[in-house]
Amino acid sequence: MSKYYLIFGGIAGIVSTVLEYLLFSGYFGFEKSSGVIFGKILALIGCIVFAVVLIKKLNGTISFIRTSFSGLMIALVCSSVSGIGYSFMHYPDGAFFNEAKTYYIEGWKEANKDKPEELARTEEAIIEINNKFSVKHHTIFDLGMYLVIGAVFTAFFAGFIADRNSLAG
Repeated sequence: MSKYYLIFGGIAGIVSTVLEYLLFSGYFGFEKSSGVIFGKILALIGCIVFAVVLIKKLNGTISFIRTSFSGLMIALVCSSVSGIGYSFMHYPDGAFFNEAKTYYIEGWKEANKDKPEELARTEEAIIEINNKFSVKHHTIFDLGMYLVIGAVFTAFFAGFIADRNSLAG
């Protein structure tokens, strides 16, 4: 079973990395970042569905616990692959993200142009935006997002696909 976690988690992680690369390289436009997050979530959910259905076909049955565990493992592998991909984009000095950082800083200034108290903390906002592009922030955000999505979705999905008379996997 673990090879399916690696395969489907890897696929979801690669899709996530490619979507982020296209976003940060300017192909999509930086205003599409919410669409990229939605695409990453859909890739994870799709891979979880395909993996659980495949595992059920191969075994004939699947329990609630096995379904939930499968979703969490796929989410964990997806997060790892996405983090590795982000790290490669960040190598060697993070210059790949300079245009995106500038876009977000200008967007922040535009959103707060009528708020002098917010504009007074421009330097703090720039530091916060730079921190959002760090490998640590990305990894924590993606791990949290993927694990929550994986846990919630697989618990819901397990109610439909898991065998009713088995509670242990």
